[in-house]
Amino acid sequence: GRCEGFEAALRRVYVMGTGPRGGKRVREAAVAAAGPVTDGWGAFTEPPQPAAASTDIISERALQKPKGDPAPPPKPGGGTAVDPEDVDKKSSLVLTKKGFAAAAVARACAEVSPTPDDVSHSFNEQKRRRALALTEWLLQYAELWELPREALQLAKQKRGIADDDNDDDGEHKEKGVVDDVQSNQTLTERARFLVKQGILPIAEKHVRIGDTRNAGTQDNGTHTHSQAGTHAQDRERTGKSLRAVKAEKAALRAIDLCPKVALGKDCAFARVEGSPEHEGSQAGLGNCGTCVYSHDLGLFMRNKPIDLPGGCPFLTRRDLTVCPYGMRCRFFGTHGSFQTEKGEKKETGSDKKSEHAEMNHLADQTQRALARNELSLPRAEQVLGAMDLAVLCVSKTQAGKMYGDARRKEKQGSLGTSEPFCHANRPGLLPPAPDFRGKLYVAPLTTVGNMPFRRACIRHGADITVSEMAMASNLLKGDRKEWALVRRHPSEKIFGVQVCGGYPDLMARCGELLDTQVQCDFVDINMGCPIDGVCAKGAGASLFKDEVGLKRCELTVRATSRAMKKTPLTIKIRMGYEDDPTKYVAHEVLAKARGWGATAATLHGRTRAQRYSRKADWAYIERCARVASKKGDGLPLIGNGDVFGYADYETHMRSGNLTTCMIGRGALVKPWVLTEIKEKRVWDITSNERLAIFEQFAKDGLDHWGSDEKGIETTRRFMCEWMSYTHRYVPVGLLERGVSQHLNLRPMPYDGRDELETLLASDSVADWISITAMFLGKPAPRFSFHPKHGSNSYSKESAAALRNLGVATQAEMGGEDEDEQNG
Repeated sequence: GRCEGFEAALRRVYVMGTGPRGGKRVREAAVAAAGPVTDGWGAFTEPPQPAAASTDIISERALQKPKGDPAPPPKPGGGTAVDPEDVDKKSSLVLTKKGFAAAAVARACAEVSPTPDDVSHSFNEQKRRRALALTEWLLQYAELWELPREALQLAKQKRGIADDDNDDDGEHKEKGVVDDVQSNQTLTERARFLVKQGILPIAEKHVRIGDTRNAGTQDNGTHTHSQAGTHAQDRERTGKSLRAVKAEKAALRAIDLCPKVALGKDCAFARVEGSPEHEGSQAGLGNCGTCVYSHDLGLFMRNKPIDLPGGCPFLTRRDLTVCPYGMRCRFFGTHGSFQTEKGEKKETGSDKKSEHAEMNHLADQTQRALARNELSLPRAEQVLGAMDLAVLCVSKTQAGKMYGDARRKEKQGSLGTSEPFCHANRPGLLPPAPDFRGKLYVAPLTTVGNMPFRRACIRHGADITVSEMAMASNLLKGDRKEWALVRRHPSEKIFGVQVCGGYPDLMARCGELLDTQVQCDFVDINMGCPIDGVCAKGAGASLFKDEVGLKRCELTVRATSRAMKKTPLTIKIRMGYEDDPTKYVAHEVLAKARGWGATAATLHGRTRAQRYSRKADWAYIERCARVASKKGDGLPLIGNGDVFGYADYETHMRSGNLTTCMIGRGALVKPWVLTEIKEKRVWDITSNERLAIFEQFAKDGLDHWGSDEKGIETTRRFMCEWMSYTHRYVPVGLLERGVSQHLNLRPMPYDGRDELETLLASDSVADWISITAMFLGKPAPRFSFHPKHGSNSYSKESAAALRNLGVATQAEMGGEDEDEQNG
């Protein structure tokens, strides 16, 4: 008789595999583990061999129904045959564990074939030979792949190349292919490691490790850390309710001098002292009538801050005879007797109007007509009637006032996709778009794309500028804050106005309004804005969400282009709404956009879901450029996304399919990128040159927002908004050799080559305010600032890598906000 333990062991042996990885050894080990077997009378006998003792077991197992999948058939050539796929799999595993890139090993396996001599050996020997052959091939083509440090040094020694650590620091070189920094031969192992982690490699002697003073937004007494911006009404990020903000502004106006009194004039809304209406006025403030400002000149002058050094910008730069802010001006001490260069005296209360240096000011009469919905827009009405579209952006009563009847149709029609390019119902022909080819185009940017910033870009070589995005509905209401966004400086030679709206009746009326009231070279419709509030209203990127949105997109472009007689229409779009390549629709829209009435288009290489995360997809932009050129009747396409240097621009323009590239955040971080592209060089700008840019911004800000207390604080706020981007720039001389900065690489905290360069690199609000104080004086005690935007392409992995280096990231300090920039 046999021992039951031995039978169980033998059963386990039988079901084990017999492959080349030692199946025989496993069987022998199991038999030895069973030990000697008794014959039933206590005598010990040697255990039988598995082959001789397996007959009864096989017949016994044959009667049992196997569980699970049947055993695989034996491999060709018997049980000792070696599968080449197994050899490649194990060899690849060995090399990847040593540090070779998986893609490189896979390519090596495809390129190197085993020799006939290798096949004749055992599995382990084949694996060893295969690993050596693959390693030799990888070292031969070392410049194509990421290799371990030891293997890379071995390859360089064979070729007579010195190690990177022993090379002297050379001149900073730009790569032709800007998106593949890791493949640069000149990068050190440290730089390669940091780039893989999403961190910008900075020379070790400049890196600040373990110091968080430059790694987050710091409290400085004027910056609030409350839950600012958590409520929709808290647009200024003050942490206060809308009612509290209104009350605070009303209190400030009550002690501010009336603009009429500041110019020595009489206020038409002032009450006469002693009248019944004056009895209810606040004592000591001098408020009277319906005017909300103070008329007590003595009280205002006693509380007014000291004047700033320098001359009044309106008397020195604009060469005017009267400062429009009078005694409210923070340079009032330099006004003197208001004498001109000719020596003629100019009284404060003169009725002579000073000419505006800016264009597109909204007339009072037009503003009142818009506020009452009494401004006639006949061409838009004609276009909407021809397209059988209802005017749904106004009420029935307002429509009756404007058109004579309550024209509000519920059914929307369509002209169809076969409509010719110049339709008979469209008044006139489509005006040609400006020549964008080869020109530097600065993107429209919410909040930070103001006029002083655009003037800074023009000084550095910008050819085309666009206003900040304005909401079409607010323009039609006559909102002065919205109309202030479309102002144009005379230095802006090619200027466009960007508007946002998602319905054809709204955009047709806005298009005619801009065509008749605004001096611009083109009107751009933003159909790529990712802001939640904009998409919730059916505008922006939501037009690409579904078929209904795409239909509204078509009708909007058709109606708007036909409502404008002299101004061409362009569109700005994203790849799609969702982050799914199968749902990208930009190529379909661009193939038809010219037939709808668009004269040019801009494509941002991201979706609405991506916002500003990850890199822009320039491969898809290039594909859309070919579609727009061939199927889109030669529609000029402008690419947008992550252009940060001359090499980026040249790479994207190399194919010749794009008209030009739009530069957005690249110009925010370093506006001299425009100079680099123009002059085809890399500019290692000094800290003094960077500070001069902010000084000029302060002067332009006072010229634009005013030289009174309110204008100065507004200039300070927008300068801080700009610094929330410029501090991300890392000077070229501080980078490791062979490294170029990109928007997706997170900079490490560092110390500059001088104190000013270190200060400009700080992301502390206190440091930003200290820089503004150099040109605008000390801020008011009530001044507080919180960055409104925080859009970046940094990865979460890069933040974790900085934490491993002992550096706190700005996101951990609460400095990064939800991105609210337009698309």
